[in-house]
Amino acid sequence: MTNRELDALLRRIGGGDKSALAVLYEGFRMPVYYYALRLTGNPQKAEDVMQETFLAILRNGRNYRSDGKAAAWIYTVARNKAMDMFRKEGNELPLSQAEELEAVSSPFDGDAYPGMLSVLNEKERDIVILRVLCGFTLTEIARDKEMPKGSVFWSYNNAMKKLKKHLKEEGESHV
Repeated sequence: MTNRELDALLRRIGGGDKSALAVLYEGFRMPVYYYALRLTGNPQKAEDVMQETFLAILRNGRNYRSDGKAAAWIYTVARNKAMDMFRKEGNELPLSQAEELEAVSSPFDGDAYPGMLSVLNEKERDIVILRVLCGFTLTEIARDKEMPKGSVFWSYNNAMKKLKKHLKEEGESHV
C-alpha cells in the first residue's frame, strides 16, 4: 500500500467511512502491533496499543492533514498511544526508547516504501518488519514467531533478495 493509498484511506476515515478503517486495519494491523511490541516489550500491551491506535484513528481521522507521509502519521499515533500507556502506568519512557521511537518512524516517509513490501508473502513481510523496521534480531524474531532460527534466517534472506530484485526492476522501469 503506497502513501497515496494510505492518504486516501485516512481522508475517507476522516469523513466517517468505517469500511476504509477496516481496509487500513487489515493492511496495518501487524506492522502497528510489531512497532508497539518493540516499544512496550510486552505482547499484551502491544495489542492494547495497536487497538488504541486504530480507535484513535477512527475518532480523530478528521484531524489528519494530508502531507504525503500517511504511514508516518499512523506510526506517530501508535507512538503516542504507547507513551500514554507508560504515563498511565506511572512510568516514563526511557530516553533511549524515546530516541528510538523517532528513528523507527522515519523509514515510513517514502512513498514507495510501504508498497515495496507487497512483493513479499505474509511470513516474509512480518520478519522484515520485525527486523528492519522494529530492530529485532533474527534470534528474537525466531523466539517471538516460535519458528526455528534457521527458518527465520532463510526467510529473511529470501525476502531481502526479493526486495533487491524488485528495487532493481523498479529502477530499470523508470529509466
